[in-house]
Amino acid sequence: MTTEAATSGAQSGHLPQPGEEAMFDLVFELAGTQLPRDYQGALWNALLEQLPWLAEEPGAGVHAVRGSATDAGLLLSRRARLALRLPQRRHADAGRLTGRRLRVEDSALEVGAARARPLEPFPTLSAGFVATGAGDELAHQESVQALLAAAGLPLRFICGRMRVMRSGAVSVAGASVVLHQLRPEQSLLVQCRGLGELRHLGCGLFLPHKTISGID
Repeated sequence: MTTEAATSGAQSGHLPQPGEEAMFDLVFELAGTQLPRDYQGALWNALLEQLPWLAEEPGAGVHAVRGSATDAGLLLSRRARLALRLPQRRHADAGRLTGRRLRVEDSALEVGAARARPLEPFPTLSAGFVATGAGDELAHQESVQALLAAAGLPLRFICGRMRVMRSGAVSVAGASVVLHQLRPEQSLLVQCRGLGELRHLGCGLFLPHKTISGID
């Protein structure tokens, strides 16, 4: 599903915005064999045990962990990484996660060394899942369009097929979204803000389109 409508009177988002902070990704090496199939909520709770201040950072998010989905859970590859999107002022605080063990239900993860990855102003961005709670694809497209318009971003996007994300008590409909023809300041703006809700569960977090399959 695509749309090429232009935003009437849209304003470009120059960073930083009043009251907003520049964000970045902190990417940790990860050692473990698997995660629960719907691991997102359990992983967030495990992170809160180690970094309780995350609960006070509404813009913080957790990128999807790379793995192979099976009936037993998500099998982790050797290239699996734990990546957090955070305000830049939390760099040192989050770095203390290195060397910690995370208990995610019955799975154990060892968190290794971290490297910072700044956000880059790519003209095409992808989010693996944007949660809108829409009942069908048309309603989802309309919700995404409204979110973009409210942020003053161009309405040039492609939506994937609708699906339901389940994690613990959360069950929400949504789909992948690709944004294109973004100006540099618009690209950085949407990466800092995200789109929609539930970024702590990996929703609405944008990456350069070429890296949407995973984080290395």
